[in-house]
Amino acid sequence: MLKNVVEINKGKLLFQLFFLRDDENQSVEVEEVEEIDFNRVKKHLEQGESVFITRKSKQKLNKTLDTMEDAAEP
Repeated sequence: MLKNVVEINKGKLLFQLFFLRDDENQSVEVEEVEEIDFNRVKKHLEQGESVFITRKSKQKLNKTLDTMEDAAEP
């Protein structure tokens, strides 16, 4: 179990940013980035939007994408 945790931590981290707009449609913009642009986050907050930030390792992301590709193949 510890070995798996170490392997995941060695992978490059991606941050997922969710920008929830305060518009008529309650739009959501999702970005995955390696570095967070806090000036951009601040700008969205000043516009009355909500911002959620989470992190995800590339290793987990790749596994998710592989699973999605396998499911999409006929």
